[in-house]
Amino acid sequence: MRLMTSDYTELSTPGHGYVTGPLRPDMTHDLLERYGFAVVRGPSGAVSAEDAHRGMAAVRAGLGLGKPYVPLLYRDRGAPPVTEVTRKADSDHPTFHTGAAQGWHTDGLLEDIGTIRTTLLYCVRPARVGGRTFLLNAGRVFAELRDRDPEAAEVLLRGTILGRRSTIPGAVREAVGPVFAALGDGHYATRYGEGRVERWYPRDAEEQRCLARALRYFKDRRDGPDVRIDLLLRAGQCLVFRNDVLAHGREHFTDDPRRPRLLLRSLHTDAPECVS
Repeated sequence: MRLMTSDYTELSTPGHGYVTGPLRPDMTHDLLERYGFAVVRGPSGAVSAEDAHRGMAAVRAGLGLGKPYVPLLYRDRGAPPVTEVTRKADSDHPTFHTGAAQGWHTDGLLEDIGTIRTTLLYCVRPARVGGRTFLLNAGRVFAELRDRDPEAAEVLLRGTILGRRSTIPGAVREAVGPVFAALGDGHYATRYGEGRVERWYPRDAEEQRCLARALRYFKDRRDGPDVRIDLLLRAGQCLVFRNDVLAHGREHFTDDPRRPRLLLRSLHTDAPECVS
């Protein structure tokens, strides 16, 4: 990967882009290495859920992702390996099956840091208004923090600083771990988030002050156009991103009641490879 030097503003300049065709896994893989994400365009702009499943299977095969992974939180809830991200009136999930915004997070609430390396989001139908997905090059922001305030950054590496707790009724489970972990190649795995599920555990007043500085730095920096990009997927497009190194979120959306927003999601413990 080359995320420590990537700049998302490059993607708005002539000759650059992040959308590739369905038969270009080489180009897709290069974008993933450089920016941590890519959008694969299907052969048609009008797709059914069945088309989307076939399209996702092709992306998985082209990038060597293997079978989808079912997160620990959902294994005893009968969740399928490919899940629907859409409004569901009978769902007990506080945001996943609603039109509400989702703050910064990484997929895999209870998993160890870096377990889920890749996420696929395939758009069957976009919302009438809103629903953009936003991505954050969290590792680059953390590397900047280490240069500017090493003591604050060190707190985010501690193995018991962050708990992530389920907000699903009846599923009271929490996983504690670091916010960042070095991968050994100059990059950092992350489970960064600031929303409803995070619980912070500083050991003392000094660590609390360091944590406050670290979170303030992320809050001030995370909207920078060089480290954040907002994507509005169109029907037939599949977003592929490195969940282990990027944080992501979603803006709120309003549906057309006759054609509600529908995305399919699969999670993978493999990193993308160019295999075809």
